Amino acid sequence: MAFPGVTVIVGAASGIGRATAQLFVKRGCTKIVIGDVSTKGLSETKQQLLQVNPKAEVVDESCDVTSEDSVNHFFGQVNSNFGRIDHACNVAGVLMPGTSPEFSAKDFDTQFNINARGMWLCQRAELIQLLKQEPIYPSGSPSPIRGTIANVASMASLRVYDNLPSYCSSKFAILGFTKADAMRYGREHIRINAVCPGVIKTPLLGEVRDDDTTNIAEMTKEMALGRQGRPEEVAEGLYWLSSPQSSFVTGISLPVNGGKSLKRVFKGAD
Repeated sequence: MAFPGVTVIVGAASGIGRATAQLFVKRGCTKIVIGDVSTKGLSETKQQLLQVNPKAEVVDESCDVTSEDSVNHFFGQVNSNFGRIDHACNVAGVLMPGTSPEFSAKDFDTQFNINARGMWLCQRAELIQLLKQEPIYPSGSPSPIRGTIANVASMASLRVYDNLPSYCSSKFAILGFTKADAMRYGREHIRINAVCPGVIKTPLLGEVRDDDTTNIAEMTKEMALGRQGRPEEVAEGLYWLSSPQSSFVTGISLPVNGGKSLKRVFKGAD
């Protein structure tokens, strides 16, 4: 199975980003650029991808999404290596819990700069490149496609958690620019979507305090499937949103959450 074009994944050093890179290569992607601030994890991901397909062209490049210069340099390297982007997955993020009274402005800025501003910087750079290039005609797609962008938001983009106001605000923002740009650039044959993972077993969850407001077991109790998700299961959503099989899908937020309720949840409330 051949997956057409060049894929770019930002946040590929571990977790969902690494699983997504592996899935793309397993499904036939032979040209892939992976970026992350963790160069050690990025190198490990590259080696794993080459084990899947030794003939794949894998470029690993440092990318700090909090730095506009770093993001622009990263996408400059993408252009230097392959000259185009066909599929982009923006995965980089951080989870810093805490109520508003106990949260510092510095921590709020850190979380927002990574989750929201950083992802927007990547999406902007991707759009600039996509608008320059000619569309391709993938097998199975009824229309030409100039490129796809798939962002990782969160269930916290769709509902609130009363101990995560900073995190929720950063993830709500992702859906804002995802959907706005999807509406703007659909006519340019660019599709932009987001996945909203629930409780996924990744290193990110290690940053959540195991207390009565963030206990993972308690969080999974209200899920229909009653378990944490795996990075590979989120990767399937990102892959589908990038593939010709979703050719009539843009501007959506796809929950990958094990059947989690979208109602607002407050401690002590029904």
